[in-house]
Amino acid sequence: MDSLDKNLTWVLVDKPKEQKIVGCKWIFKRKEGIEGMERPRYKARLVEKGFAQREGVDFNEIYSPVVKHTSIRVLLAFVTKYNLELEQMDVKTAFLHGNLEERILMAQPEGFVKKGDEGKVCLLKKSLYGLKQSPRQWYLRFDEFMIRNKFVRSNYDSCVYVKWIEKGLGVFLLLYVDDMLIASKDKEEIRKLKRQLGNEFEMKDLGPAKKILGMEIIRDRKQGTLFVSQCGYLRKVLAKFGMSDSKAVQTPLAAHFKLSMDMSPKTDEERKDVEMIPYASAVGSLMYAKLIELIVKKL
Repeated sequence: MDSLDKNLTWVLVDKPKEQKIVGCKWIFKRKEGIEGMERPRYKARLVEKGFAQREGVDFNEIYSPVVKHTSIRVLLAFVTKYNLELEQMDVKTAFLHGNLEERILMAQPEGFVKKGDEGKVCLLKKSLYGLKQSPRQWYLRFDEFMIRNKFVRSNYDSCVYVKWIEKGLGVFLLLYVDDMLIASKDKEEIRKLKRQLGNEFEMKDLGPAKKILGMEIIRDRKQGTLFVSQCGYLRKVLAKFGMSDSKAVQTPLAAHFKLSMDMSPKTDEERKDVEMIPYASAVGSLMYAKLIELIVKKL
């Protein structure tokens, strides 16, 4: 609530008779920190029920770009080859920085209905988590800030920004929603950019990059090597499907084992039992891990 008030997220207005009011709810979660840098913590987030929004009334454009995996791969390759400094920052409550263009009215959040103004509603001034256009409005605000500070947006990836200080010396920034990687040969240029970002947004300085998109970054500057590991992600996948104590094998089935239609469920009870097994979720988790592996192998 302090963040919402600080960002002037809404103002209370009288509830109109005709305009639809969008609801909201609190989301509570335990957020994993970065080992050695940030401890796990509990978070509360106010989320708007964006599923009730109407296209053309409550939102128009909603597309927002995120940095491509290939861009991350190229930056990490540059960092390793030219021994660049690689730092990481996180934007606190990023979506609250986006300015809204549409008129959206929201019910007052549970537990924080203002006494004496119970009949009023929130007229949103800033984007809020859950709104369909929130990612786009945050990106537009951030993009405007970077261009204003003399950074050039890549023609091939809208979330890659470069600022050339002099020949051979530049600052690179990659943005993935609220997570960013910053690289440069000169550490002072990185500090300067961090100060600029901190003056414009509420930022969290995470120091040398340790993790991106769930992947751990393991770097040895003396050896000139950089590795990307999914060990933490895969441990979570194993725990999710109750396989943390399972033995490792080359294939999950014996070589002579053959599947056939005769093994498919035949009764309603058998079908219900099969539906309870999260096959699709397990396959999706493994496909994501394999996709990242294929991308980072080229490092």
